[in-house]
Amino acid sequence: MTVIGMTGNGGVGKTTLVSNIGTCLAADGIRTLLLDANLYLPGLGTHFGIQPRYTIHDFVENPQMDVEWLLYNLPGIKDLYLVLGNETVLPSSQFSFKAVGRLIEILREHFGMVLVDFPSGLPIEPHPLINHLDYQILVIDPTAVPRIDLTAWVDELIKKYIALGKDEVFIILNKPLIGESELEKLEKHIADDLGLPLLGTVPYEPQILESLHTGVPAFLIGTAPGAIGAIAAEIAEMFL
Repeated sequence: MTVIGMTGNGGVGKTTLVSNIGTCLAADGIRTLLLDANLYLPGLGTHFGIQPRYTIHDFVENPQMDVEWLLYNLPGIKDLYLVLGNETVLPSSQFSFKAVGRLIEILREHFGMVLVDFPSGLPIEPHPLINHLDYQILVIDPTAVPRIDLTAWVDELIKKYIALGKDEVFIILNKPLIGESELEKLEKHIADDLGLPLLGTVPYEPQILESLHTGVPAFLIGTAPGAIGAIAAEIAEMFL
């Protein structure tokens, strides 16, 4: 019954982390739901090679529909369920995210863990979802950050997400192609100076990118997601 929102700027790897962390949790016997709340550019289905018949967009347009139609159980992992989006249809209602919030409340009682893949960027329009979260994870990719002052940039980014989200956010650093000393400095700054919980750092791994292109999470094609698996285990220990 724990709901976690995965937030962050575009391209930082939120959806990749949701798909792989969720797969790890389900493989460990935790009944897990992955919900694609990116109503404008849904991409979670691509990570599993799935084009569902019924999507979260159908619920947005018709909140009275049977929510069982939305749930897709991934073959091979009995405890992993997906609610996906329609990549070709845009929602017509400006209150779409309120409907998604209602859907979360309907479904959360049936799962041990719900991971919500947020739209890219600050949660301004999807802000109605924040009240339905128990925890918020902010994914940061330091690679694209201006080199002038990495820590100052990260400070400002975190401040904005806290202002618009939960009072406390948990941090994941993802695919950081920066120097080892610079990365260690950033990790120490987040954990010690800012006092924020750093769930872990996921190194850049070509195998994970390959898994995206094949539509199968890395965990399912035999690529052991070491850092991702460790983060999934920590999430289970901390939040369940």
